[in-house]
Amino acid sequence: MKNLKYVQYLGRLILCAAFIVGLAGLMSIGEAEEGQEIHHRLTHYKPVNSWNKVADKDKVTIMGPATLSQKQMVQYILSRNQNPKINCTLEELVAYYYEEAGDEGVRPDIALCQALKETGFFKYGNDVKAMQNNYCGLGALGNDVPGYTFYTPQRGVRAHIQHLLAYATTRMPKKQLVDPRFMVLVEKYPHYRGAAKYWPDLNGRWAVPGTTYGQDILRLWREAGQFQGEEKDLNKALEAARRQPDKVEVWERVYDLAHADGNYEMAILSTDRILKLDKKNIAAHVKRADIYREWGYNEKALKDYNTALGMDENNYAALSGRAYLYASNQYTDQALADYNLLLILNPTDTVALYNHGCLLADKEKYREAMDDLEMLLTLEPDNDIGKQAYEDLMICVKNK
Repeated sequence: MKNLKYVQYLGRLILCAAFIVGLAGLMSIGEAEEGQEIHHRLTHYKPVNSWNKVADKDKVTIMGPATLSQKQMVQYILSRNQNPKINCTLEELVAYYYEEAGDEGVRPDIALCQALKETGFFKYGNDVKAMQNNYCGLGALGNDVPGYTFYTPQRGVRAHIQHLLAYATTRMPKKQLVDPRFMVLVEKYPHYRGAAKYWPDLNGRWAVPGTTYGQDILRLWREAGQFQGEEKDLNKALEAARRQPDKVEVWERVYDLAHADGNYEMAILSTDRILKLDKKNIAAHVKRADIYREWGYNEKALKDYNTALGMDENNYAALSGRAYLYASNQYTDQALADYNLLLILNPTDTVALYNHGCLLADKEKYREAMDDLEMLLTLEPDNDIGKQAYEDLMICVKNK
């Protein structure tokens, strides 16, 4: 009997030990997954071009009724892209947004503007393809990861609206759940549920860091409401420029209106005219470089930035633009060199501090990166994007 009890006791010890080892293994797996998640966030931080805080004019709620009609939205989209790459008619797609968003209480016109931003007015061109019916980049993480595919346009619209709902409210969708990321957000990021009341609240949440993400969506929405008036103003400015083609000021007016309207071709044309009149106009070189960069013509942008810096090696706008171009295209060493110079010229430039820190983190120089982010948070204690990056770096340093 004694031997039997001893065996039973030994068996319990073995089971207990196995449980502890298994629990430790699960904890290790959990820690590893957390580490991978943190590492993923750090390596996917995108450079910041500027900090745009939520102004009163940007306090437009995600939930609410449409203020623009379906017809207005169709006309606006066609003014920017005559041949949208979609798997139904444009009128049908717009109607799906108004139906799906309207049923959930999300603003249909602004949700559609988010799709315009994500797809480049349905021109696509990045990882997500038109055949996927994925209008908001769900699951597209970059590095040739295309994200999810939805078998009908309406289903893709519904998934988009449901994902917005996950950020804007704490309730479940009214219709069948088709967003594959909805429960991921609910379970892994509960602090994001209902955290986005206004569109700019998506900054740093939907898009990382996405410092102007929500503002960009609202800019498109405002353009949709008044693009016909802006078009008339631009035409008037062009008429004035044709009457006085040798005046730099009139072409600067054309540039301002064209850039505000997203008319990149006319913005480039106006800077070309300015530089034909004044080859040493550094501001025009920088403006043209900025447009080329936004448009994706990186080599042309770099040439203009270099020309401007050849005339003034410490020109802050040109240096900032080139640093951002390098950082956006993962030329880390060149970007670090430019941000080093920017921080010599202005040690309190919080945008440069953030980007310099994230670039150092990409090179796994976490402690040096933390120095930059500590300085950023000293200057701007309420900078949420800086706080998130700093917390991630703290975890990385702790796990080293």
